[in-house]
Amino acid sequence: MILLQTPWSATSLNDKASAATAAVVQARRTMTQEGPALALLPHADGGEHEAVTESVATTALGLFAKTHQLYLGASAYVQVTGEKTARTVGYVVGPDGQVLARNAKVLPDIIEGFSDTTSDAFQPANFAIARTPLGNIGVLCGEDILAPHIVRTIVVRGAEIIFNPSRERSDDGLQSRTIARKARAYENLAIVALASPNTVTIDGASVSLPNVTALFPSYGEPISVQGADSYLKATIDIEDLRRRRLSPRLNFVSIVRMNLYAAGYDAAKGQPRPSPNTRQQWIDEAKSRVAATAQQPHAKSVDSYGVLMCQHVVHQPATVDELIPKRQKNIDDALDLVRSYGARSSDLKLVVFPEFFLTGPVSPLGAKLGHIADKIGVTFPGREMDQIAAFAQDYKCYVSGGVFEYDPEWPNRFFNTAFIYDDTGKLIHRYRKIHCGDTMGFLPVTTPGSVYDKYVARYGYEHLFPVADTPIGRLATVICFDNNFPETHRAMAMRGAEILIHPTSEPHGAHRGGWDAARQMRGFENTAYVLSCGHGGEYFLEGRAAPSARARGYSKIINFDGSVQAEADTAGLVPLAGTIDLKALRAARADIQTNLMIWDNAVVYAADYAASPRGLPNNIWVDDPLGNPYLGGAEIKKVAQHYVRDGIFVAPTSGSFNSPNMRVAG
Repeated sequence: MILLQTPWSATSLNDKASAATAAVVQARRTMTQEGPALALLPHADGGEHEAVTESVATTALGLFAKTHQLYLGASAYVQVTGEKTARTVGYVVGPDGQVLARNAKVLPDIIEGFSDTTSDAFQPANFAIARTPLGNIGVLCGEDILAPHIVRTIVVRGAEIIFNPSRERSDDGLQSRTIARKARAYENLAIVALASPNTVTIDGASVSLPNVTALFPSYGEPISVQGADSYLKATIDIEDLRRRRLSPRLNFVSIVRMNLYAAGYDAAKGQPRPSPNTRQQWIDEAKSRVAATAQQPHAKSVDSYGVLMCQHVVHQPATVDELIPKRQKNIDDALDLVRSYGARSSDLKLVVFPEFFLTGPVSPLGAKLGHIADKIGVTFPGREMDQIAAFAQDYKCYVSGGVFEYDPEWPNRFFNTAFIYDDTGKLIHRYRKIHCGDTMGFLPVTTPGSVYDKYVARYGYEHLFPVADTPIGRLATVICFDNNFPETHRAMAMRGAEILIHPTSEPHGAHRGGWDAARQMRGFENTAYVLSCGHGGEYFLEGRAAPSARARGYSKIINFDGSVQAEADTAGLVPLAGTIDLKALRAARADIQTNLMIWDNAVVYAADYAASPRGLPNNIWVDDPLGNPYLGGAEIKKVAQHYVRDGIFVAPTSGSFNSPNMRVAG
């Protein structure tokens, strides 16, 4: 694939002396493959007031693609027939010069400074896919790649490769926007291609821009342009991507329960509204949306305070008989870790423990554990949780963490639950994990989606996404695997959550970079703190702690701009301290250029989330709590096969890993 960061315009693109022509010619000379290649141009040069007609833009792109035999992507400000103002439109053009896909930008030009261009921000979107021999291509312009629901939607329309023509600028959000592309590729099993120019000329003035053009694979590190080079040439393996999409492992596109979220979007989507079409109208609209979503601080709200991530080493039970005795050892160790830090500090207001810090993962005990659900899970109230409540009251701090929970209302089942006790020892929050390792078949925990109809009938839909309004902020929790599903975090944030507490016990390996990129994005895209507390190891034998594949530390505190405030860069017992600045967070949410949530309008994607099948269906495990319908990732495989049937996924061809017929070398 060729990614250009050379500026171009529709009126000069096909000039033999143009920089874009020279760059493509040189790149093509270095290729050994025959036939058409993939190429992406950045957003066209010039400003919105220098827009060309759409026919001029598509004619220029078509001739360029035909001349150089390219499946070509690009975006430009164009004047669409019948519209008063210009708009940003992205295209994919084939080597025959024909437009294969056209997608108008959804979000406004936030980076450019809210230009006077028409946007589809308040209208249903039409995400077209160009189905080519080199892969199925979708195009998302500029900031649209930052909207997780928009990216998910274009992927379930069939995109394997996402062209992201952009015009990036250096500001304090650039690093997080770059990480966003990595996260989108990872959480959607897709390839994201970013092309951004290294200069821009608007109204005759030329300005240098950052060199950020890069290719983001579905896993691993991005391939980035070096300095001010005219282009980046990168190799992609579409067959490898297609094989991964048919595997149940970390196949988030097949796992995500889109229908579960759709119920909330249907209620919230409202009606399409006319989009603002002047700069001032965009700004006024943004301010009104901020005002509409702003909430009054708690009457006893504090401006800032200290938090503590208690990276714990858990005593792992090897038998059923060890479950309850080892819970007490784990409580003692966990609370001692806080005491050793100095829990009575007046600044410390919130303590966070990891996921299942009382038991460790119970998957080694078997894949069908309903018969011992009451031994695996704690109860609220109960012997263990009463000790946590007493600690919170004694030390006058909020305490959160993740545990297996047994609820007698659900016999022979246990939940993966996160809790929050306030500083009086009162239980103010319980969240039951929506996305869990149960889907792979190795952790037989019940999630609300597995028993969805009964669960919502009993508690109501809003019970899925609880948020606690407290003097230390609006608190919500998510757990481990939830990290890879931005829908859950956004649902909490749209209900007011400012601090997303993330007890976790995640795997570490080739996909670690994706987990971390996604974690940072959960803070950035929601303007929320993310407090991610994991395990530092496990006691497999008494008196001997050792890190495992899922317990190697790296607890993190993520700021509301997506940056890392603090990290436990080692395994073992670590009390990781940080600071929550509620005043700064709320100021950022009031800023229309940093608060991405104000542009989230479910009308754009609600229909796609409600379609069937879209990810795992609800109610898979309504019957037989002693069984396990997810064994071997069976249900994920079914979804993947449905996706192949519906043209969302493409089945790989037979052949070697690097089949010369499908490996894209340019």
